[in-house]
Amino acid sequence: MLLFIQVILCIVLVIFVGSKLSQAADVLAEKTGLGRTWVGSILLAGATSLPELATGVGAVALLDPPAPDLAVGGIFGSCLFNLLILGLLDIFCGGDPLLKRAQISHGLAASFGCVMLGVAAGGMLMAENGTNLTLGWVGVPSIFLMMLYVVSAHTIAQFEIRRRNQVLQEEAEMYQYEHIKPQKAYVMFALFSLGIVVLGVWLAYLGEEVAVVTGLGESFVGALLLAAATSLPEVVASMTALKLDAIDLAVSNVFGSNLFNLAILGSYDLFYLRGNLLKNVGHIHVLTGIVAMVMTSVAIIGLIYNATRRTRLYITWDGITLIILYIVGMYAVYRNGS
Repeated sequence: MLLFIQVILCIVLVIFVGSKLSQAADVLAEKTGLGRTWVGSILLAGATSLPELATGVGAVALLDPPAPDLAVGGIFGSCLFNLLILGLLDIFCGGDPLLKRAQISHGLAASFGCVMLGVAAGGMLMAENGTNLTLGWVGVPSIFLMMLYVVSAHTIAQFEIRRRNQVLQEEAEMYQYEHIKPQKAYVMFALFSLGIVVLGVWLAYLGEEVAVVTGLGESFVGALLLAAATSLPEVVASMTALKLDAIDLAVSNVFGSNLFNLAILGSYDLFYLRGNLLKNVGHIHVLTGIVAMVMTSVAIIGLIYNATRRTRLYITWDGITLIILYIVGMYAVYRNGS
């Protein structure tokens, strides 16, 4: 009963702080001039994904024995859950379909996500087949994941600056937050980011307690319970962005969170001192990585195709596909990893 009360309290606090964080990110997008896409992909996504970093490092470095499957399962499960958020947002956004209203430039972050998922899945397959490429104890694929994140952040920033300059030449920019000073915007974002990290780690800890009570397998717990717990800040931030009519902030938070999650996966290898991390995890994570790649590809198709109407279920076909793929992926993990 006490565990249940703690979970409810933590969720309520995450909803409150996460909504404030999303509002602060929207202010920051205007004050920095970098726009909602970059702020959502990098700053907001990084803040809402930090709980994954804390819980995963704890799983591979502090637990005795280490639990690499829990950490890796949490990352891939979080990637799947984030893409599920797109399908859910499509239901609640009203009017035109979500991905029709979003900038096609989100395809850049989504494409980098596909590449990074491919590197992670390929690294696990190579290690499983006896090809163990390392620098010291760190796997080469993990190093590539961290490098690709830096490249993606720089590329998205450059693209958004060019796109914003082009827009400014064509029309005057509308300012919503002139009454808020830049210093206040930075402080607000930093404080709410810290709050969401603390609450996210607490929620993940409570999720592990629930996992112990239920007795489910480590891979399934990581891919579902831990991933859902650490991804709740993304859900709240994206829903709040939707209420602010900041569609690009909501969508970029999802794709950016997956980029950050995969960079976190690479960083886990630095803390796992027993060798190549991707060599010491179950093969089921390859499947979840592939499902995440397929879901990301479906989202890219939705961005490019720009569905003009919804189905009779008040959701687009790409939204339905994302939800079905998530359910299929979780069922496969449950059947093979529990």
